Amino acid sequence: MIWLNGNLRRPEGAFSANDRGLLLGEAVFETILLKNGVAQFWDEHWARLMASCAYAGLDTPYSSPRLQQALADLSKEHLAEERQVLRITVTGGEGGRGLIPSQKIPPHWMLQLSPAPHSVALWHLVDVPFVRDAHHVAHKTTAYLENILIRRAALEAGGDEAILFNAHGDVACAAAGNLFIGYNNRILTPRLQDGALPGIMRQQILTLESIRVDGQRWQIGEAAISRETANEAQFILLTNSVMEVAACAYNPPETRGTSKQQAQKMAAHLNDALPYFNA
Repeated sequence: MIWLNGNLRRPEGAFSANDRGLLLGEAVFETILLKNGVAQFWDEHWARLMASCAYAGLDTPYSSPRLQQALADLSKEHLAEERQVLRITVTGGEGGRGLIPSQKIPPHWMLQLSPAPHSVALWHLVDVPFVRDAHHVAHKTTAYLENILIRRAALEAGGDEAILFNAHGDVACAAAGNLFIGYNNRILTPRLQDGALPGIMRQQILTLESIRVDGQRWQIGEAAISRETANEAQFILLTNSVMEVAACAYNPPETRGTSKQQAQKMAAHLNDALPYFNA
């Protein structure tokens, strides 16, 4: 079952061929992790969704409490699992073809629940022949073709995920997440102007400001991160709202490569330090 515009219904035939999200990619979304039925960082996701809707000019007829009730109603129709993923998608509605519809039409609001994917102990990052636009729009739209091509290229190169650089040669992000680089007692993430998406997990980690591991204090911040720094990193972490904080291995040519063990240790410490919500 899905929740669509205020009602529970089966997904088959839920959308028409005239939906502008399907035809033109006029849609935004949020992906939220549920732990034992509890949505993680709901307020932050909701704020970002509202910002994305405003950017796209999509009406927002529902309040945060109304969508939380919709989630509760939808949850009753699904088997309870320890970890689930909620997807909220807002499309431009049934306006058909043409850039601007002839009359104002209401958007479609859809909620879907799915089992969360299994955790990956170690993500292998690889270089791919794509350059990230440093002025990438900082909203989650459904225009994900480039991300798909990037992930496909990473898999074809024998990795799990891509490390993306911008035209200036600085680290930007991965195909589906933010990156944190461990270097000289600092845990750094690319700046938004370098091409990074303002990820929810990214902001939660930045809010920590620092973390102590094995008696050593690591300062957390954002900075321009050169390819050379990435090549010499002590560890690299990959974050998004579903996988949370994950360890990476990155072994570009003629470098020593990152420490898998240290990456896994840092990922575990950061996951423990973040303010997750429990039932």
